Amino acid sequence: MQGSLQNNRTRDWTYFLLLTLSFFSMVNYVLRDTIGHIPYVGGLIAAWKEVLILLLYIAYYQKSKAQGHFNWKSTRLHKLILFVAIAAVLSAIYNWVADPMTLRIQPKPYTWVPVHLDLSTFVDGMRTLLEASLYFFVLNALLDDEDVIQDMINAMIVAAVVVAAFGIGQKMAGVESPKDWVYSEHESNIKLRVFSTIGNPNALGGYMVLITPIAISLAIYAKDWLKRSLYGIAALLMLYTMVMTYSRGAWIGFIAGMALYTLITRNKWLAGLGIAGLIAAPIVAPDIVSRLTLAFTPEYLNKSSNKGRVEFWTRAYKIWRESPIFGTGIGTVGDSVATRHNMPGATWIDNQYVKLLAETGLIGIIAYVSMVFAPIIAGAKSVFGSKQKGTYLYALNAGITAALFGLIVENVTAAIIEDLNVTTHFWVLIAILYVGIRMAREKANA
Repeated sequence: MQGSLQNNRTRDWTYFLLLTLSFFSMVNYVLRDTIGHIPYVGGLIAAWKEVLILLLYIAYYQKSKAQGHFNWKSTRLHKLILFVAIAAVLSAIYNWVADPMTLRIQPKPYTWVPVHLDLSTFVDGMRTLLEASLYFFVLNALLDDEDVIQDMINAMIVAAVVVAAFGIGQKMAGVESPKDWVYSEHESNIKLRVFSTIGNPNALGGYMVLITPIAISLAIYAKDWLKRSLYGIAALLMLYTMVMTYSRGAWIGFIAGMALYTLITRNKWLAGLGIAGLIAAPIVAPDIVSRLTLAFTPEYLNKSSNKGRVEFWTRAYKIWRESPIFGTGIGTVGDSVATRHNMPGATWIDNQYVKLLAETGLIGIIAYVSMVFAPIIAGAKSVFGSKQKGTYLYALNAGITAALFGLIVENVTAAIIEDLNVTTHFWVLIAILYVGIRMAREKANA
């Protein structure tokens, strides 16, 4: 019996399990909005992703047993994930044992409020931060077939197009979003920031940032016009949806990702198109340029300094200064975990890195930044130094590298990576990237 995913016995369920993972955004929405409201049963739906992870590990066990050995295909990223976990644990131990009374958060009017890191908050914080990395561990070892990877990527693009189409439908139907999603009275013309099935425009923007560059790359390097047209149409639909989220972070992240893509692929045509687009933007898309430049106006600075990003970043920085090495403990300062556990003064910090700096200190943030940049560096090196330009793996690795970098940049303005759909695709794409790099290297050396 062969150990490949092409083996009929394994493919019967593992293959469709992988496709289910690729359709994650659609499956999660359907389960949440159909079964999720049913009493008693609905409460179990949240655990479906853990069941999916467990089944993937069972599939890997079966494959390894068939091959007669276990091989995790260890990389530097494996160690960096472990270092992030260790840093978070050390932060918790320090705040539980060495200095339990320094857990303080400073909400306005800037009076210090004692905040104690409890076990449930710590567990939830670790789950939010690293649970999705379990996809990387198992997929990096499980995937071994390029055709299966192509099917997974195509499924992800189809799912993203469906989500994008749902958002476009909201736009056409005239759905209005909450007024507090628009920051300035000068943007009263913005009635809707599309949120689709994701539920939040910034998270939807992050999801599009992760998938759009891949579709663009596959369109550029497609061998026939049918595939090029299909990937191109998909990219345009997702790009339009990203624009309609009016998420500055998503726009900036996408531009940053495509700039890196242009650099590592050395695509002069795309560089020229990008420059032309930036020059034409004030004429073609004045609303977008206006929203981007608003971030540099006195109005935005004043509002942001009062219950906005500047205030939240400043508060997180002051919290970090109280405990610079180990922080105050994961889940104590802001964003989804802290607000979920009703930590005093907790709010959305709107910067994943500043938040983690306050919660895990210098040790934690250095480990975390090293972890998220490791795939970018690995992907960029593989693409830039590739001798097999024009292949599917070359296009895929370049697109994923750009997508990951775009999301990392977007997280400077919001902790988008904490969204379930975003973090799942982030780590799945990292796994596919590492497998793709390995396959490309093996083909080059064959």
